[in-house]
Amino acid sequence: MKKRRSDDDHDDDLERTIDEACYYLSRLGVDDEGIAKRFETSTREVARRRSRFSELIQDGDVAVGQADMNFWRDIKNEAEGNIRVTFVSDKGFHHAWRSDLTKLDGPTLLSIYESCRHFLDLDPSARFVEYSPPKNYDPLAMQREIKKALLTLGALLDEKWREQPAPSGGIT
Repeated sequence: MKKRRSDDDHDDDLERTIDEACYYLSRLGVDDEGIAKRFETSTREVARRRSRFSELIQDGDVAVGQADMNFWRDIKNEAEGNIRVTFVSDKGFHHAWRSDLTKLDGPTLLSIYESCRHFLDLDPSARFVEYSPPKNYDPLAMQREIKKALLTLGALLDEKWREQPAPSGGIT
């Protein structure tokens, strides 16, 4: 007979996850006040949790890994509005952070935007012939991701457009 997890086990996992978050977010440069605000707690509690997780590391109960750091970096980026964007080009599917896309020039952003529009305008079955899908792929999930990318790319293009100086002697 399979034993059910108790609420205490669940609570312990939750506590440890919050401890881990406090530890990694502080390693990523978020100050105690910022972490406390995100978790709706005190800076003293954040310091206590970070210290408790550090002790687990020192005792060898927990191993610090790059995958964990990357996970919490992604969480931090998304919490700050720096979302990961999935888009399509003539070379296939790509992922980029919004902050990386803001570094691109207007024509490059427009090219990516047009590739995404083209992808969404294809016959639903044609997109699987023209583009090879990633592994473990849900066809509807990619279409939703590309639609979200269009919103982000459209906003970035709008920002680029507003940044450019108005042409002299033309229509204003």
